[in-house]
Amino acid sequence: MLEQLKAHYKEALTTDKSISNPNDYEWFYTNSGEQLGILKRHLTEQEKQLLSIFLTPIPQNQPFTNKQEFIWYNFLIHGNTKQIDLQQNHAPCYRFIQFHLKQTTVYKEDFCAAVKELLPSNLIIIWENAHQGVIIEEKNEGDRDVVSFAEFIDTLSSDLYINLRIFVGQVYPFSETLREYYMMEKQYFRLALAHISKQNILTIEDVFPLLLIKSSINNKELQHAIHFIDSIKEDDELFQAIKAFFECNLNVSLAAKKLYMHRNSLQYRIEKFSERTGIEIKHFKGAVTTYLAMLAHQYLNHENRQDA
Repeated sequence: MLEQLKAHYKEALTTDKSISNPNDYEWFYTNSGEQLGILKRHLTEQEKQLLSIFLTPIPQNQPFTNKQEFIWYNFLIHGNTKQIDLQQNHAPCYRFIQFHLKQTTVYKEDFCAAVKELLPSNLIIIWENAHQGVIIEEKNEGDRDVVSFAEFIDTLSSDLYINLRIFVGQVYPFSETLREYYMMEKQYFRLALAHISKQNILTIEDVFPLLLIKSSINNKELQHAIHFIDSIKEDDELFQAIKAFFECNLNVSLAAKKLYMHRNSLQYRIEKFSERTGIEIKHFKGAVTTYLAMLAHQYLNHENRQDA
């Protein structure tokens, strides 16, 4: 198709994204992900509509470097699921790392290049405006973080002279509900920015107590917030072991005795929980969040049984 278009539009068509007058062109993505532009003065309104059937129009003033960024932008920001549904090579799971900058003078190209160098997984970076955006991380189930987000923040802040805050989200399987999780985590981040002033790295462990304090939280919001429990709720042995660990005031020896198991066996289950959920329950905030989440899980189950 591209060769046919070139033959028809000749010099009016370009695939060079670095041309000096990009605003004089209407830009499109081909099905193979190649970007092309056609001079506006060579296009009638009828031709634009016809091309939109076979090509994907690119909105003006959006710095997309590839079609994948464009598809994710339309999905997350505008709720357009048409193109995301056609993706064949998506990852099993994704995680959103939302970021907020005080500065608006940062060069986005430098920021994106630095992020991709520091984070080892495949990434898509979407800017919502000059201050904020989201890093979309491809993940596999059970992946463990090999990067220190404290070092990540320090490196970006010192190299690019920026004041950066991030919200590291949970890991979700690929589905259309990803946008719903993204929108909920966006609310969590906004809540944290407003109420947690001296912390640059934020997670569900920081926000969950704030959510419970909010009088307006509903069951659906609560279910989203405790998504990490989903990875263990069917493993009753693990669930009960962690519950006993909390009931014994985080005392491994006492909890192991209560469960009639060796201390090392309980220690293994604690590590297994952290691997599955990404939450360190030996840390205060992780323990509080998990304990409250387990109570919330039981509460929601009770509510569902009552409604049935």
